[in-house]
Amino acid sequence: MRHTLLITLSALIFSGCKSTETTPEEDFLTRYERPLPAGAPAFTKVPTDQWPDIGSGFRRNPTDLVKAGKRSLSWFDKKSTTSHFPVEGVSHAHAKASVEAMLSLLRTSRSGAAFTRALKRDFDCFMSIGCDDEGTVLFTGYCSLELEARRRPNAKFKYPVYARPDALQTNPITGQVLGWSNDGKELVPPPDRSALERGLLDGTELFYFDSPLEAYLVHVNGSAKLRLGDGSVTYLGFGGTNGREYSSLGRVLKARGVVSGPVTIEAIRNAYLRNPAAVTAAMQQNERFVFFRETSADGWPSGSLGFQVEAQRSLATDKSIFPRGGFVYVDTTMNRQPFAQWMLDQDTGGAIRAPGRADLYLGAGDRATAMAGEQAEEGQLYYFFLKDAPR
Repeated sequence: MRHTLLITLSALIFSGCKSTETTPEEDFLTRYERPLPAGAPAFTKVPTDQWPDIGSGFRRNPTDLVKAGKRSLSWFDKKSTTSHFPVEGVSHAHAKASVEAMLSLLRTSRSGAAFTRALKRDFDCFMSIGCDDEGTVLFTGYCSLELEARRRPNAKFKYPVYARPDALQTNPITGQVLGWSNDGKELVPPPDRSALERGLLDGTELFYFDSPLEAYLVHVNGSAKLRLGDGSVTYLGFGGTNGREYSSLGRVLKARGVVSGPVTIEAIRNAYLRNPAAVTAAMQQNERFVFFRETSADGWPSGSLGFQVEAQRSLATDKSIFPRGGFVYVDTTMNRQPFAQWMLDQDTGGAIRAPGRADLYLGAGDRATAMAGEQAEEGQLYYFFLKDAPR
């Protein structure tokens, strides 16, 4: 895996599933972040008469959905992608054929009713077990940041992000971090955030920001569009991580009382203005460190499958339990309105783990940032695969 999720803005801190009064133990077991129980499937087959209303709002050959589907299909054509299967009994060939067949149905179906009939004839539907074995999934939102930065440090812009260091060793196919090697010496565990920021990355600085928090937000998002002060723009793409565990800044700030209300980017920025030392100290609790590369507008922003994600059509889930690249149907709420949408599972991230969590990519810019900061709604997540698996 060469890229990473543009990690959620709204999923900085959340508690568990809505429920009646519970003991602390019961509350833990029903949290959205509840790990997949040992031996349990991540999704279960849905009887045909209990399918969601998949034909509602049907549009023939919708440009954005088809574009996202074709990107998935191109990804399946890469030999290296076979290493990510099978997952949940779904083989690489089965997942690819399902995307091909869905694209064909989107192109040839003349109505929502016709699309639904064909889908029920050819496909099986599976629902994520969610955080409670009943399908409850928390849908948050994420976006792509647009920030001011400079290529060279000055009195204001002096907080860098870094290119991937030569010492970082990863599996060339999966991207898994293998270790850290200086001067060809034996591999050791990669340094954490604090150690890396104490001079280990000197000479690999890429761009500079006007506060440690802005540089940190780029780490959390995994990429950014940069305005360089001279009218030009450029883009940062994901270049790897140190492989350490991700820890939520919002949760730390909430626990320490630095932020008292909803945890959003603006709330964190305001907290930094009031008490920069407290926010900077909280950032150090996140051991995960992200490296970057400068890239072009083509293919930006890139998700974990290594290609461009599509606003309101690309979804992020836990790729250790869900198959990559396939069509999904999301049934939730956005902006207090029903959000029932076909999407593709094309991304992942440090904060998106377990069957009770999913993240909707909402685009770039101020509006997308505001939407992402507000998105936190329960719903159901459905996967669709052909009944007849290719042999």
